[in-house]
Amino acid sequence: MHRLFPFLIAVFMLIAACQNRPEAVDSQQAQKWQKAWLAYRAHTDSLFKNADWSPIPAQQRAAFTHLNYYEYDPSWRLILILHRYAQAESVTVSGTKSGDLRPALRYGYFEFKHQGQPCRLEVIKILPHGKYKEADLFLGFWDKTSGSETYAGGRYVDLKPLGNDRYLVDFNYAYNPYCAYSHRYSCAIPPLQNRLPVAVRAGEKKYENHRNEKDHP
Repeated sequence: MHRLFPFLIAVFMLIAACQNRPEAVDSQQAQKWQKAWLAYRAHTDSLFKNADWSPIPAQQRAAFTHLNYYEYDPSWRLILILHRYAQAESVTVSGTKSGDLRPALRYGYFEFKHQGQPCRLEVIKILPHGKYKEADLFLGFWDKTSGSETYAGGRYVDLKPLGNDRYLVDFNYAYNPYCAYSHRYSCAIPPLQNRLPVAVRAGEKKYENHRNEKDHP
């Protein structure tokens, strides 16, 4: 399930001179992105505390105040080309609960460098199944922080299409699947290939890192 950006006003920016790299931005532009990100955080925290569908267990919501994030880092806001496979291979995406199998296609991949390190991420197209009536592009990943600073099961990033196979991939909005908060959920497991060789210190941290004792059931 995507945690969509309902009020993230994506700034359709000057096209970067070089593809598959962070945009060259000035401080004023970065401040605009950070302001939108802070609004997203506040909105998400409010929903997680108050919405009926919140993944935070009911007994923890009274004490819940906020999710925990790294500071906003514009270097992790990327415009990437999706390299589509000529023939999409049928695959099955497993959920974290036994028997949760989701039909999907190996749809394409992103390639980029961060601090000189080459990175590649597979993009999976999860097909309609069960209660889900539409296909969905899925980008889940692990990185050098997984299991220590961030959720061991990996994080997700929603993709914003910009046209001509270009996508905004902003790791500052990387988020935990719902099974990070409660065992009642089954969450899609990212492709095993999607283990980045770098530490993505952007986006959401491990939920347990900021709970206090009264947060626990």
